[in-house]
Amino acid sequence: MESVLLMLDRNRNQKVLLGSGFMQLFISKRLLHGAATALVGIFVPIFIYETTGQQFYIVGLYYALLSLLYAVLLVPGMWITNRVGFSRTLVLGGACSVLLYAIMYFMDAANFWYLLAPLTVAIVAFRIFHWVPFHVDFTLFTTNGERGRLVGLSMATIAFMGVVGPILAGFIIANANYSVLFAVAVALLIAATISYAFVPETLTHFDWTYKETLRRMWSPSMRGMVVGEYANGAEVIVSLIVWPIFLYEILDGDVFEIGAISTLIVAVTIIVQLALGKYLDQGKDKKEKTLRVGSTLYAVGWILRIFVISTAQIFFVGLYHNIMRIFTKTPFSAILYDLSADQGKYVDEYTVVREMAGHLGRFSALVVISGLSLLVPLGWTFVIAAVASLALNMVYRVAQS
Repeated sequence: MESVLLMLDRNRNQKVLLGSGFMQLFISKRLLHGAATALVGIFVPIFIYETTGQQFYIVGLYYALLSLLYAVLLVPGMWITNRVGFSRTLVLGGACSVLLYAIMYFMDAANFWYLLAPLTVAIVAFRIFHWVPFHVDFTLFTTNGERGRLVGLSMATIAFMGVVGPILAGFIIANANYSVLFAVAVALLIAATISYAFVPETLTHFDWTYKETLRRMWSPSMRGMVVGEYANGAEVIVSLIVWPIFLYEILDGDVFEIGAISTLIVAVTIIVQLALGKYLDQGKDKKEKTLRVGSTLYAVGWILRIFVISTAQIFFVGLYHNIMRIFTKTPFSAILYDLSADQGKYVDEYTVVREMAGHLGRFSALVVISGLSLLVPLGWTFVIAAVASLALNMVYRVAQS
């Protein structure tokens, strides 16, 4: 009887730790850090585009370099993370995010090329010390049967931030300047960095060598996940970099209108996001079926975006595409977190391979898009995102193997 009570008490304590860990991670990442990201997200590539004389190929190749450096340096970065601790490394990543927006605060056309090197170091360091620890903690602080709901909650929170962030950022830029926007982001990120210090530490250790990581990356057991993440990286980078600059060109540089349209599109999608997360927890087949249908309709949305020429078209096509994005990225993320949880003690190694594959996809797509931008209108490069959207379905092939 005593042993049963001890087991029940241990399980209860574990659930409390998981719940408090997820909540602290949620507050730090989705609320505080998410607020900063919602403000600056779509405007950082536009800022670099403006500062470099509206030459897209410079922006594209710069972001390609960032992804390549991240993929190459991620394994050595994990050796540092081993010494610091995965959750505590989030604090280091937060400090790097503060640094990168502090650099952007002082950046203008006159000193851009001088500040580019320290900006690059800060961005790559942030990615190394943030994303793998975050994904590992999210996996360990959630359980099967609730993960779809919590992914839905996280994405709905991002969407909620996206209701206020873009229009507020557009107003700040239009009435003040980019420096004020970056100063607000720095303040929010300082708060997020402090909050990361309270995320519980996990017993995680990266054990693979560089050679072992590359060997496992190309192994048949990871092939579906790697192809799916590679495709996800290629699609995501079009959303993050190409689409905002495309909007900037279509709307003749009206940053407030860009923010306002982005806000309206996002506001309509939040309820759909929350409902879908609960539905996906009903079983693995629900995730795979939703991803299969959603990714097809999402790819159609990318084709439709090629032909938008007015504010009304941007809104209606953007609304359709955002809803289809929910039906694509929510099951995709839930499947990946489920697969990561299945790796047991190798969850961090698996996550490193995921991140490397995703950023190699970003690198490849941006190199191609940068070249194409010199030959065809920028909108036609959305075909790459449409093809990548369909390839996301490869991710659940590994779940069936």
